[in-house]
Amino acid sequence: MADLLPAIHALTGCDTTSRMFGVGKAAALKKLKVSEYYKENLRIFSCLAPSKEQLLNAGSEIVSCLYGGHPNEGLDFLRYRKFGTKLAAGSIAIQCQNLPPTSDAASFHILRAFHQTHYWLGRTELPATDWGWYLSSGNLYPIKTSKAPSPSSLIKMIRCQCKSSCDNHRCTCRKNGLECSISCSECHGSCSNSLNIDIPEDEIQYCYLCGLVNGIFDEKLYQHFPLIKAEHFS
Repeated sequence: MADLLPAIHALTGCDTTSRMFGVGKAAALKKLKVSEYYKENLRIFSCLAPSKEQLLNAGSEIVSCLYGGHPNEGLDFLRYRKFGTKLAAGSIAIQCQNLPPTSDAASFHILRAFHQTHYWLGRTELPATDWGWYLSSGNLYPIKTSKAPSPSSLIKMIRCQCKSSCDNHRCTCRKNGLECSISCSECHGSCSNSLNIDIPEDEIQYCYLCGLVNGIFDEKLYQHFPLIKAEHFS
């Protein structure tokens, strides 16, 4: 078990690696006693030359396990599942730091943890820039993620506020060649400038609750159901 401690220390945060929100060292150590699957995945951090695919797969399983995930569930699905649980149980805005990291953000953390583990083991020749760091002005900085914080469709969203109808070019959506959607403050996509897709009633209720249909965030509905923010869907 002692040979696994450097990896646990690096993964849960040390002087050079970040700490995962809500995950402490005590909880990570306790997992060693109750989960053989967790222990087996940790052992890859002691391997001299695992492939990055093997390392990232094992590392993702470790992070998922620390957040209460199931084997092979995947971090992104776990994040989605945890979000849904918090959404159903709570009445306040969900803070993104309370969710497991995305698989993309976790991958860079895993690489840095592996690099730090092997640095402690004497392998100082591993270039940090191959393991989750980038060099700028002579200093090393962690790569946080390779993806945008949210889809461009959320950032560049267009919605109308037509009080009567959306039949003419005074409608912002029609003017820009877009169909109205549930994010429009008055028509909510049920107008002459929409597809009028037949959506089951239970799905409509869910969409109203989440304020999200086809990746479009509804700011007005968010005021009524202040449970989510757009960045949770990155």
